[in-house]
This record gives sequence, C-alpha cells and structure tokens, in this order.
Amino acid sequence: MRTLITGIGRVVSGDIDAPLIDADSISIVDGRIESIGRGLDDVADVVIDAHGSTVMPGLIDSHAHPVVGDFTPRQRTLDFIESSLHGGVTTMISAGEPHLPGRPKDVIGLKALAIAIARAYATFRPGGVKVRAGAPILEQGLVEADFAEMAAGGVRLIGEIGLGSVKSGVDAAPMVAWGRAHGMVSTINNGGQ
Repeated sequence: MRTLITGIGRVVSGDIDAPLIDADSISIVDGRIESIGRGLDDVADVVIDAHGSTVMPGLIDSHAHPVVGDFTPRQRTLDFIESSLHGGVTTMISAGEPHLPGRPKDVIGLKALAIAIARAYATFRPGGVKVRAGAPILEQGLVEADFAEMAAGGVRLIGEIGLGSVKSGVDAAPMVAWGRAHGMVSTINNGGQ
C-alpha cells in the first residue's frame, strides 16, 4: 500500500547538523518511508494533505514498564501508552514488566512471561505506538539455555537489572553476555538508588 503525504510545511530530519529537509512530500510504502522530496506525485492508494504542518520523526521512550495492552495494573495506569502518542512518542522500549501483580520470579514463569509479552506486543500497537516488550527481569538460576529459549520465542530485550534477585554486576554480567550472544539488547538505568 502506498501513502503520499503532500502539502508539508517543514520536514524535521532528526539530524542536529542538518535539522530540516528541503521537502514538501513524503511517499510511504507498506508503512515505511520510501522517499522524501519536493512535488512527489507518486500514484498512491491514500493521499493526505498536511496543510502546511511540520512532520518530524517520532520520539522513543526507551524506559517504559508496560504490562498488559495499555494497562499497568499495579500502578492503576490506563491508556498511558496511547497518551504518550499525543506527546510525540511513537515507540516504547520496555525495561521489564515488573508491575504485573504476582509477577513470576521462578525461571519457568519469567521465561513464559517474557515470551508471552514479546509476542503480544509484536501484534498489538496501543493507539498506534510500537511497543518493544517482553524484557525478562533477571532472577538467580537463569542459565544460557534459558536465554536461547527466550530468544527463540521472540524475546529481544533484557529487563532492568536490579528489579529481580540479580542485583550486582558480577551476577548480571554472565547473563547479559548470554542474552547478547542470543541477539538480546540490554539497557542501562541509573538514578538515585
């Protein structure tokens, strides 16, 4: 499917050295930008007139704690993902799902939760926001084979270290290495702890 956005006032690049793109049109094919330029007149399934609006890349919230859809029960938070979209956030990356009441802390349960959440958000976009989730909270007892199993199930992240029973760098280092060896990404969090 091809979508053409015309009548754009400004296109923000996201590049601090060249913040604006000389363009008034964007051509999108199957949800991905194909070209940005002036006077694009591609044949399109959908044409949107931006009426002089500014177009910019979406923001990424790289530290979210989603749980189920757009509901985080432990914090009684409803529609926070969709609300973030109104502030320009188009992608969220989970730092783990610790706010699930009764979150499993045993190895079998935490693997099952990570795989289920990763698969759920792979096909569900609350309000249109892409959510990368299913980030296991590290617990003692995990071995490399567990990371291989989670990766095979679609898990691509490692949750915030310190939320589970793995609290030290010495304990976390081999688990992070196993996760990375199986294609997972780990993030860092710092703060007043």
